[in-house]
Amino acid sequence: MRAHLTLDIQALQQRAEEPKPSSQTPLKVLEGHTSAVDGLAFFPDGRRLVSGSRDRSLIIWDVIVGEAEKKLTGHTGNIRSVAMAPDGSVFASGSEDGTVRFWDGSTGNEVGEPIDTHSTGYQGVWGGYTVAFSHDGSRIAADAGDGTVGIWDSVSGEAIFDSLKGHTGSVTWTAFTPNGQQLVTASHDGTICRWDTQTGAQIGKPLTGHSGPIDNGVISRDGNTLATASPDRTVRFWDLKTGNRKSRFLQHESYVYCVAFSPDGSLLATAGSDGNVYIWDMKAIEAG
Repeated sequence: MRAHLTLDIQALQQRAEEPKPSSQTPLKVLEGHTSAVDGLAFFPDGRRLVSGSRDRSLIIWDVIVGEAEKKLTGHTGNIRSVAMAPDGSVFASGSEDGTVRFWDGSTGNEVGEPIDTHSTGYQGVWGGYTVAFSHDGSRIAADAGDGTVGIWDSVSGEAIFDSLKGHTGSVTWTAFTPNGQQLVTASHDGTICRWDTQTGAQIGKPLTGHSGPIDNGVISRDGNTLATASPDRTVRFWDLKTGNRKSRFLQHESYVYCVAFSPDGSLLATAGSDGNVYIWDMKAIEAG
């Protein structure tokens, strides 16, 4: 009888600790794309945001006003990724057309020549590899397409750890924490792994919570919070120090493909299959 009572209490505690959907609604809903959005990046000022879509366009948004500043075209295939230079002077977009294009952060005009990834042997930017630099630029991490991840010296090209395996599915996203002490990876298997970049050891067990694959993630500037986006229609939050899930998550009506924090961490942008970009107040989410 006592054993059953103990198990019942444990089950109740586990249910009480399960994250709950946030009751918050977005501050802004940015409408302008005609197809799914797969890439988001804030400018350093936190006021502007760029989104990349399968409609083959990018849009620069004024997040505060909630309006599009400029729509950019040039790609002939779905845009699958967007990356911002640290100073915001330029941003890049990767597409299934096999090119990476570069855009002036002030004017939105295309600059320089696009990189033709077909000539390097990669068939497009999406679905091949996920790559991330450490914040000091000294290391680079990439997946091998087989569920493993390696870390290399970005200058010498020498492998530091060439086969970190913790996932049972392909790796879809990876990033270093700002202090460089952890590498975080997410996978189609719906799990998150954390790695000690000094030893190559996995930190704790894989983090679970999504009911579907994880497509994208973002780490806050202070390195404490991880947000992950999934086609299970949720964005979930994690404490990277403890590995614990945070008490609230965002519930979308459609698949969520990408997520981005503003530089100061006060805003969160999410987007996915419905083509809209949603802007959220992080403090309000954490409050419930």
